[in-house]
Parts: sequence; C-alpha cells; structure tokens
Amino acid sequence: MKPMDRDIRRRVVSVVVGLLFGFSSAMFAGEGQAPPVVKEIDIVHFSHTDVGFTDSPSVCRELYRRYLDIAVDTILDSVDGPADKRFFWTAEATMPVNDWWQTTTPSRREQFLKAVRAGQLEISAMACNNTPFLNAAQWRTMLHWLPEELWWQVDPKVAIQNDVNGMPRAGALALLDRGVRYLFTGINEDSGGVPFPRPAAFWWKMPDGRRMFVWLNIGYGSGFDFFEPAEWRRGPVPLAADMRYRPPRAGDILSSEEESVRRAHRQCVERVRNLEKSGYRYDVLTISITSQWRFDNDPPFAPLADFVATWNRLGLEPRLRLTTAADAMQRMEKVMGDSVPEHAGEWTDWWANGTGSAPREVAASRVAKRYLAAAQSPVWGPLNSAASRTMDELYRDLCLFDEHTWGSSLSVAKPYSLDTQGQFTEKSILAYRPMARAEWLLSQRARTKLAREGEGLFLANPASAPFSGWVRMIATCLRDNYQTVENPQTGEQMKLYFEPGVQPWGRPRTPEDLTREDISATFADNVPNKVAKFWVERLDANAIQRLRLSTKSIESDTVAGSVAPQVKADASGWPVSAVWPGMKQPLFLEGSGDFIAVKVNGFAPRHVLADIRGRRGEARERMRRESLEDVAATTEGKATVQETSHTLVYTQALRHPRLQWGTRVVEIWKRQPRARFTLRINRLSSAAPEIFYIAFPLPVGETLPRLSSGGEPFTPFTDQLSGTCRDYFAFDGWADYATPD
Repeated sequence: MKPMDRDIRRRVVSVVVGLLFGFSSAMFAGEGQAPPVVKEIDIVHFSHTDVGFTDSPSVCRELYRRYLDIAVDTILDSVDGPADKRFFWTAEATMPVNDWWQTTTPSRREQFLKAVRAGQLEISAMACNNTPFLNAAQWRTMLHWLPEELWWQVDPKVAIQNDVNGMPRAGALALLDRGVRYLFTGINEDSGGVPFPRPAAFWWKMPDGRRMFVWLNIGYGSGFDFFEPAEWRRGPVPLAADMRYRPPRAGDILSSEEESVRRAHRQCVERVRNLEKSGYRYDVLTISITSQWRFDNDPPFAPLADFVATWNRLGLEPRLRLTTAADAMQRMEKVMGDSVPEHAGEWTDWWANGTGSAPREVAASRVAKRYLAAAQSPVWGPLNSAASRTMDELYRDLCLFDEHTWGSSLSVAKPYSLDTQGQFTEKSILAYRPMARAEWLLSQRARTKLAREGEGLFLANPASAPFSGWVRMIATCLRDNYQTVENPQTGEQMKLYFEPGVQPWGRPRTPEDLTREDISATFADNVPNKVAKFWVERLDANAIQRLRLSTKSIESDTVAGSVAPQVKADASGWPVSAVWPGMKQPLFLEGSGDFIAVKVNGFAPRHVLADIRGRRGEARERMRRESLEDVAATTEGKATVQETSHTLVYTQALRHPRLQWGTRVVEIWKRQPRARFTLRINRLSSAAPEIFYIAFPLPVGETLPRLSSGGEPFTPFTDQLSGTCRDYFAFDGWADYATPD
C-alpha cells in the first residue's frame, strides 16, 4: 500500500471512530452537556438471603439450595461461550452454600468448583447478614461455616452485609483475621440509615490499625431502578408456594430487545447524571441487582447476561459489566482507594430494636451462650470431638438466631396469622433448642469429670473470675434434713437457708400461698422451704470445690470482717444509695431501678415514628416532644427487706398501666461494693410500639461507658462512625465505667 493510501485510510478510520464515539456520547450527554464521568457500571447479581420474611426459614433454606443449582448450571452453560455473554453470580452468604455442599454429589461439587475457578461464581465470607448480638465465639463460627478445605478452594475475598444498617467492628476484625479485607453493603434505610451519603467508598480503620475497604452501595436490589422505571413485583410479598405469582422470565424485565435496551439506557443516563450532580466523581460505579419476584430470597435471573451483552453491542455508555462482588471491589479500590476518606469507630445498628422485641427468646439465647462458655471451661478437661461437634451445631443455631430477619413480611400487619406465628416459632427455636442442649452438654461435661470422685456435693466455678454469692438448689434434691454445708478441707460451715417457692401440683389453701405474680392461681408459688441456698465466699476461677451436706445446725455463718454498707432508702423504703467503707462515692444514685415506658401518641403510631425519623434538627426534636410520652411506674406499697450475714435484699412491687404486675429487687453484697438488680414484669399484650426503660443513675460524672460488642469494646458517641445509631446500643455482656472512684 502506498503511503498516501495509508494516510487516507487512517483519516477515514478516525472519522468513523469519531462518529461512533460522538454518537454514543451524545446519547449519554445530550447536546451542550459535559461528557459523563461514569464510564463503566459493574453489576453484581445475587439473592438477598433473608432467612425468613418471604417464607418460613426452612423453606428459604431449600430455595437457596435450588438457586445455587440454577446459578451453577447457568454459569456452566456460558463458561465456554462469548465473553460478553457470560453469566456471573455472587453467593451472598456461606450458610446456603454449605447447605448445598453437604447434600450434593461429588460430580456436582466439581462442577461448582469449575464455576468458581472460571471466576463467574463467587462465594462471600459471612454465613448470614448479622445483627450486633453475636459474641466472639459466634463470630468464629460465622467465619468457619464452610469446611476448611472448601473455604480455601473458594477463597472468599469479600464480605456482604445487606439490608442491615450496621456492622459490628468485631465482625470486621474477624474478617481481617481470615484475610478478607472488602466489605460490600446494601443498606435498607427503613427505620435507620447510612453513615455517609451513598454511593461511596471509605476505609474503615480498626483499633489495631488494620483497614477494611467498604463500599456503601445504593441498595442491595436498587440496581434494577437504573434500567426500569417501575417495579415488576406485585402484591404483598407472595410465598414461594403461592402459584398465582412467579419469578420474572426473559422479556418481563431487563429485556434484551434493542428498543427495550435503549429505553433502559435513557433511564440509566438520568440516574447516573443525578449521581454526578450529587458529587459522584469516579469513572466506575458498582450497583447490585436481585430478581423481582419478591426482591428478597429470589432466584438468579439468567436473561440479565443477554441484556448486558445487547447493551454493549449497541455501544451504549456507560458500558455495563456483569461481574462478582470481589472483582468489583478490587476495581474500585484501584480507581478510588487512594482518594476516599478513612473513618474509625463502631458501626452501630438501628435494627437492633428488632431483636429487642423478643426479650424472652433473647434471654434464652444468652443463657445458651453462658452454658456453652461454661462447658468450654478448662475445669472439665479437654473437649472431645463429639462435644466439639455439638458446640459447633449450637453456635450455628445461635448465629442464625442472631441473623437479621425477625419474622414474616406480615408480622406487623397480621401478627397472629399462621405464617407470622410459624416463622417466629422457627426463629425462636434457634434460641430455646441451644439453651436446652447446651445445658445438657454442660451437665455431661460435669458428670464425666466427677463420676469417679465418689459421693459429695461438688461446687464448680467454670468462669474466668472468682465467685462470691448464693448457690441455690431446689430443696427436693436434699434427701435428708440437712442444715449446713461443710468444707472438709477447712472445716468451714455454711448455713443452709430455705426460701418459699412453687409447689407444682399443690392446690392453694389460703391467699398467702399465692404471690401477686401468680395470676393463674392454680398452683401455690409461696410455699415455705422449697428453695435451699448457701453462701460461697470467693471460689477461685476455673475451680472445683468438694463439699458435704450435714444435718448439724448452726446459728449463722458470719464471715470475719463482715461490715454492712451504709444504705439510704427513700420514703417507700427503696434504696437510693449504698456506700462501703473506704468509698468516696455511692455505688448508685437515687432513681436506680425506676421503670419508664415511652409510648407514641397520634394516629397510626408506627407512621408517626417514621415521620419523626424523616425530620431534622429542631423540627425532629419538637415532634419528639409532641408525640412521645414518658409514663413512669409508681410504687405499690413499701419495699420489704431481708437481711442475712451476707446480703441485704430489697423487694418492691410496681404499678404501671402497661403492666399486669411488676416487681423490682436489689440484692446488696455486704463485703463487696456490689449489687444485683432484677426486674420482673408481666407486660399487657399490645401491638402498639413502645420502649421500656430501667434507669441506673451512677456517680460517674461525664464518663461514658465502654460497651462490649462481639467481645470488642467501644465507647458510644465518641467511638462510633458518624451517622450511625445513637438512640440505643446493643452489647453482648458488659458496660464498664472506668472512673477513679
């Protein structure tokens, strides 16, 4: 070819290319507009795993297994085809993956791994979308849900926390320990919010200096809105079993027909322009899409790959790329990692009040966690493999109890429907079953340790700190007229005290046989000598003490140096302060143990709360004052006082319009600056939104407490991400006010 011919060809080619790019940019920008900033949109496709909500949890788990089959088949059908038509799927959670893996065949497992190796199937790192109620042991379970060999084969690089508007820092640290440094979020702002305007990325700095790269996605299914003007899903959330509804098919949504794609392009241009006007300045944007059957717990939408292929074949801008979450995160880190801000602090969660709405079940879950911690104490010796497997099963149940889904989609609209009750039953069994099995496991650990020790009364402290306090037993376990407990090594004698309690099959004879709390009035619950107790003074941590019962009686078991604190009481006899020798400040102040309920005034009170959330500044505070009413309990008679050589116990009845009855008790140790408060209530059933508070004014000045979340401490207000929940805080065990006094 002559040089002139080459020059002419070069000019022709450049004109054609210029026309093509000019046409595409004009389609995007419109006449007179600046060229777009966003050049490419990464689309991440997954099913949002609500373990419940759309269907009962057991049905959801079956659906997830089926969805993974669909994803694997769709990937394998495209893996050897044109690159622009390949299908990609991200498994949002490892729990469904493990369910599938444990029930499939070896050949099917190999197909799964082929899809992973092709880069078209990605497994994220966490077992489920979580709440801030997991303890440290649960976080270890969450990140060891898959068999270890499978974990290393799928090599998770990203964790996904969708729906929930918080993420415990303990979880982030556990993820970093497992080599996972990306967090992909799709927050649902209902009843909560995002810490910073989105879409945005930031580096989340941990207390130890390590960092996690976080993507604040627009919403876990909101990518659909970039291409379609209206939702395709219909009705209330239909059950998977409801055959009047079905998942979308090819052509229903995201059609690959050219005219439809061009309409979707116009929608996308408008959405991207709005983001750029709001300040988005990166040439890559990541969005995510779920299906439109129910939005949650939905199958892969295979035609999405054809939609993306047609879009790119037409040369539309921004270009689309169907990919996985980790691949998108890696690209974003390269593009924006050097310029995004760094933030530190706990990521507190507004949705914690959902867990708080089931206090009995939460109590059962926490009892289970304490039993499991006790069963792991070195006092019993090493764990065998069977016990380890049982613990893993129970911690998995507890993780799923602390998963973010708290009932049917109709749980508020139809609280007593069979679906609502059924879903809550499945959820609650994840607390009650571990409680029962963990108690049984602990008893078996104790029996195995002590079976060869001969006869005796064995007292064990499986905790990591010394114990001083009462040991209580149902009196029927004593088969003789025992009056004392003796320590054969020291000769020390502890008096047995007897308290009233329940006579399960006895008919009440007089009103005195029933306490005010016994509303059924069927069995007597105030029968003398039904509970036996004795005092233990400082039993070492992780120690077992052998004792023996004796029929000898003693006047008292006074301990040397027993000096009662100075306790001040109010006019009703309820203590308002307690000071031990050497203390500059009382342990608590007046008002401790006060009970307050906050109710919402106004029509449709849950919507009133939503209106409050929608306001800002003084307008919000004014509406709070106008719409929220504090109702305090009043006392019902004087407090009673019981004194022994070891403690003072104050008991007082409370009256409140939201309670059938209430009882508060404070037990004060004589030789330690320590008190235990117990509130027992019988709440009158109501669907109205309300929050119950117990007041604990303490002499700590401006000192804020450190709270434990997942075993990691944080200080509310000062050590949390800005824009996160400050209305209430979830913690897993303790609040520490570190003051000089």
